[in-house]
Amino acid sequence: MLSSQKKPRICLVTISDLRYEANIFRKARTLVAAGFEVHLLAAYHPDLDEQLWQGIQLRRLKLPKQPTFWRFFIFVLKSFFTLLPQKADLFIAYDYLPLVPLRLKAVFNPCNYIYDSVELLAGLNSLVGRPVRQKIWLWYERFGLQRCKAAFTVCESDAQELQRLYPHLNVAGFVRNIPEFQPVPHSDFLRQTYGIPLQNKIGIYQGMIFEGRGLKEILTAAKDITNLSLVFVGDGPLLPELKQMARNFAMAHRVVFTGLVPFQQLKQYTASADFGFTVISGKGLSYYHALPNKLFEYIQAEIPVIGSNYPEIAAIIDQEQIGLTVDPANPAEISQAILQMLDTTVYEQFKLRLKKIAQKYTWEEEAKRYLRIVESAMNGENLPTQIR
Repeated sequence: MLSSQKKPRICLVTISDLRYEANIFRKARTLVAAGFEVHLLAAYHPDLDEQLWQGIQLRRLKLPKQPTFWRFFIFVLKSFFTLLPQKADLFIAYDYLPLVPLRLKAVFNPCNYIYDSVELLAGLNSLVGRPVRQKIWLWYERFGLQRCKAAFTVCESDAQELQRLYPHLNVAGFVRNIPEFQPVPHSDFLRQTYGIPLQNKIGIYQGMIFEGRGLKEILTAAKDITNLSLVFVGDGPLLPELKQMARNFAMAHRVVFTGLVPFQQLKQYTASADFGFTVISGKGLSYYHALPNKLFEYIQAEIPVIGSNYPEIAAIIDQEQIGLTVDPANPAEISQAILQMLDTTVYEQFKLRLKKIAQKYTWEEEAKRYLRIVESAMNGENLPTQIR
């Protein structure tokens, strides 16, 4: 906790919809608790529960709704002019889009800013096989980093890759996207809300409904397992295709699509499932290095996991013995993993392990890393590195 009479000011900048941004909410609350005056510039939505963000000074920008180039351009323009006169001891670009507005602000009104790289831009699945688009976005990131004091990522693999891409950038390490520990007892919320039969086990996926998340593979794997119901929590462009697949497989009665759920309500969904999926299957490095916060939400809810055999995900699942890892592109392998998960003996072994480690991975520990990075950057110190 800072003890100075005047609170140091930190301004977080993001294009995200705050209704679904648990990560930035945790970070903002952590900064407030540590004694900072926290300002947050983000996208506007009329349904935001502002009471939830009490203690954080919100400034929101009205933007086009669809995630198009026009939305991004308007964000860059509006955020630059909004930030230009602003004073703060430190600005934090949450993801890559705020980098250029902050870089331009630094030219006209010098400021201190760092980069919270929540995913590896160079390795985004959407840029794989699109070299021109990839070059444009990497130029954008490189330009935005020219006056950036430091950066950090969400996992060690991403931190190493970011340092390789930008040798002169001070990559101070990583802060994992792990929820605060808030135990929620197992319940029948999903069964009661969506009419799921008692005899069916529930496998849950939480996240955006995009290509590269293993969602079509999960549906294909589960089509003949009649005592399994699937719950997809989220929204995205792949949703119509998934719904059509469920109809084609004659399993629509066993598949629930909830749509987007505000992050403060999400835990009751997680805690009422039997196991969770983190079957990331994208081609880019961003997916290969992925360490989804959903993995940690499953751990805290004490539900076993079926996850990709990619390095960061597999390291935790295999080390902690809390689930099964699979080739995310292989529906037959996913199907076998589901059948193993439905075996009572195997399932109970995973549950015993989860009871022992449920409090091992918590935001409370990650917050210490986050504050060290922020305070060092704000004070003009050399940031402590975790990767060199």
